[in-house]
Amino acid sequence: MSERSRNLPRRACLSVPGSSPKMMAKAAGLGADMVFLDLEDAVAPLEKEAARGQVVEAINTLDWGEAVLCVRVNAWDTEWTYRDVIDVVENASERLDELMLPKAQSAADVQALDMLLTQIEKVTGRKSSVGIEAQIETARGLINVEEICAASPRMQGISLGPADLAANRRMKT
Repeated sequence: MSERSRNLPRRACLSVPGSSPKMMAKAAGLGADMVFLDLEDAVAPLEKEAARGQVVEAINTLDWGEAVLCVRVNAWDTEWTYRDVIDVVENASERLDELMLPKAQSAADVQALDMLLTQIEKVTGRKSSVGIEAQIETARGLINVEEICAASPRMQGISLGPADLAANRRMKT
């Protein structure tokens, strides 16, 4: 949510598994408008803890150019979310622009992330705020999309996850 990233285009968004240092290194040089380093679906459960450190290393050492740099954390209904947020934001440089929150279902989901980010930024002395991009992947999230969008001044974007939404509604993709 830095002034640098607030107005940058997001025409091409590249998703990269946070468990693959090789793929993250390649992604840094591809010129996408936005890159999100994925700790959610692209990372196997047994690799999630190690992936956090690999994502922080990639943020801190690779040249991401002008790309909006984002990390997709796990959804609030998992045991990994809080540690994803704390480990990444406490240890990543100011180059981290935002976190992507999957399966946002209500304003409360975004507000909880906002409060946790505020606490981490205060403790670490971070100069720029970390933005939030919410992913709508359930019928409940779709119903509450307006309140989700208005839930925090950190909100930078919103995206629809059509495959998870279809699965949530037991529809074919």
